[in-house]
Amino acid sequence: MIASISASSALTNGEQTVVQFPSEGSRSIRSLRNMTAQLLQDAAKVIPNQQLLINVVSKRVRQLGIGHRPLVEASPKSSLTDIALKEIIAGKLTFEELKDSPAEA
Repeated sequence: MIASISASSALTNGEQTVVQFPSEGSRSIRSLRNMTAQLLQDAAKVIPNQQLLINVVSKRVRQLGIGHRPLVEASPKSSLTDIALKEIIAGKLTFEELKDSPAEA
């Protein structure tokens, strides 16, 4: 993203100075997105279906984000994602697959 500044302090010899802002890729990634690789591998042993694992973690992160208490010990620097993965590894979170019922006529 490129933005030009037209303020008098930014003018040099009557020309505009172009300032480049950091792109999305160069910004630091928030801790919510940082999944510890080891935790992810361990959680994948408990829930081997990758899509199901993502859904369980996502739902739990939302719950933690609105104020639900963690079910495992967590340090103040632990991300919500890491807490959710630790809960899965500890067996504190379970899931239930619902079978599709036949459509009612």
